[in-house]
Amino acid sequence: MNEASELINKLKKYYKVGTSQELGEQIGVAKTTISGWKQRNSVNAIRRKIYELGLPIDLDRSSTSIDDDINEIYSLIIDNAAYTAKQKLVWKLDNDIVTALNAYFAKDILKEVINDLASDKDKYTPENMKDAFLERLKGVEAGIKTKKVILLSQLLERYFSKLEVYALVHYPEIVFDYAGYFGQSKFEK
Repeated sequence: MNEASELINKLKKYYKVGTSQELGEQIGVAKTTISGWKQRNSVNAIRRKIYELGLPIDLDRSSTSIDDDINEIYSLIIDNAAYTAKQKLVWKLDNDIVTALNAYFAKDILKEVINDLASDKDKYTPENMKDAFLERLKGVEAGIKTKKVILLSQLLERYFSKLEVYALVHYPEIVFDYAGYFGQSKFEK
């Protein structure tokens, strides 16, 4: 495979498209232009287009294949953690109608803690996110919510890995994308 083909594959991966036609539509060139780039190994033309579009694509050939592999593995691990967290929430909070009602009322607490942590989520790693989450959860002003805070704390401590809690805060749109007893996600209003 020539270097132009590698760059075109990176562009396809970036835009999440499979064909040259779809890629051409995304970057504003004809499909034949992309074919020509491949045939002539027009690396400079592709690089100019990447710079023109301001894309965050690493053009250093020597390090990209390893970096891409690492990023892909990391992405798969995070996706798996988000999916597992989602399944655990469904399994634990949708067992019966009483639990579902408690989960519905606990959603505000959970959202509050997630939003609080998400505001500076970049300072947390998968290693320390769970502890930070549990600390924030315990610090929530309880009042009538005390049982809900305890329920959520126990749920996270017992059933969620550090990486799953990390995914919960960093990717809530994936974790909370499921329908429950109320016909919509219990974690959305």
